[in-house]
Amino acid sequence: MYKAAGIFILGITLWSLPAPEGMEAQAWHLFAIFITTILSVVFRVFSILVASILGLVIAIFTQTLSPEAAFSGFSNNIVLLIVMAFLIAKSVVKSGLGIRIALQLIMRFGKTALGLAYSLLATDLLIAPAFPSNTARSGLLFPIVYSVAKANGSDPELGTEKKLGSYLMFTSMAGIGLSSSLWLTAMAVNPVGAAIVANYGITINFSNWLLAASLPTIVAAVILPWVLLKVYPPTLKITPDAPGYAKEQLGRMGNMSKDEKITLAVFILLIIAWALSDILGLDRTAIAFLGLALLLLTGVYTPADIRKEGEALITMIWFAILFSMSMALYNMGFMNYVGVLIAKEIDGFSEPAAFFLLVFFYVVFHYLFVSQTAHLLALFGVFLFAGVDLGLHVAGLAYMLLFATNYFSVITPQGSSCNVLYISSGYIRVDEVYKYGGLLTLLFFIIYNTIGLGWVVWVFSF
Repeated sequence: MYKAAGIFILGITLWSLPAPEGMEAQAWHLFAIFITTILSVVFRVFSILVASILGLVIAIFTQTLSPEAAFSGFSNNIVLLIVMAFLIAKSVVKSGLGIRIALQLIMRFGKTALGLAYSLLATDLLIAPAFPSNTARSGLLFPIVYSVAKANGSDPELGTEKKLGSYLMFTSMAGIGLSSSLWLTAMAVNPVGAAIVANYGITINFSNWLLAASLPTIVAAVILPWVLLKVYPPTLKITPDAPGYAKEQLGRMGNMSKDEKITLAVFILLIIAWALSDILGLDRTAIAFLGLALLLLTGVYTPADIRKEGEALITMIWFAILFSMSMALYNMGFMNYVGVLIAKEIDGFSEPAAFFLLVFFYVVFHYLFVSQTAHLLALFGVFLFAGVDLGLHVAGLAYMLLFATNYFSVITPQGSSCNVLYISSGYIRVDEVYKYGGLLTLLFFIIYNTIGLGWVVWVFSF
């Protein structure tokens, strides 16, 4: 009760304050609503669904947002892609294909929770260059992680999510940010950033991106599962009998069933189509709809199965609302205004301090964004120009900002569309993402801006 009163008073206070000079009152009022919504989730006053719905209603009733702008997220293709990926993932599990893949992984790497985490992370890092959409990639990885968890008796419906599933889900969710950092083609917005950097006479291509990202990303990937094992541990750490059990279960399953074969064929089709989507000019969300349609037509997945998935609807509602608010803040110029203000304030600092502060504030600002693409488009050019104006190492700053655009995805539940899929599983709580996602983002920030920065400066000195 006291928390709710405190959040309400904070929201009213922020709303009542005059907008900063040069900022529209409407943008300031929307910020007050948005930040109050987020804080009410952080402090567990409301669930993220309740908080986002209340925020939407207040924004419309106060005429801060028009109904059209407020509801725009519900028709956004990214939101729809998340829902499709969620349903396809459940069909992979239902058909038995997910369990078969999970048992294969457990048979080879399943003696420890750490071994499973590394095997899943390595899979992500290896397939990432073929996926220009990290959301699509999460749609491939999620059912595998989900199946591995359930095969080990870790199920949120049974209250055993902490046994293994929560740890593996969080590792995979955070790992997607690292795999997106490693490859130029692993995230749709990476080439956009590279094109902006070209205006400063620096060419970023597939090979030099990989070279620059290799050392810090590998270090971060090695440390990630170990750190989570310490701060977010599974209750099941050692499973010496698991490989033998998995082999026995695979023997009992026998050959692949018809549903498994159909699901595998659809899955391969999706992987190829998503990987070639940019070349063929195919919409990734439409590809996901095609995959679901094929599964429905063949009876692998049914309308009755879809009706059971209430979590997909809940996820779509809160993410769509926060997406709408974040994009409205961006369109009103709020993000750019604060970005320029921060860049000006850093002007008096020494070059090393200015460098780290620019990257740090760029990362922290992602608390206000739902879209990594919108974040880069709004602030990357502003922060890069500020660094150039201060005489900072342009290539080093460019790469640090570009890598941050990927690894800060886990800083909030809505920080990436990939997160939404993992949270919808029931293995990870929203407040845990704020806590441990923030910790991991700080860890990545330190790794990339120490080891990574030194590596990039050395590489580009030749």
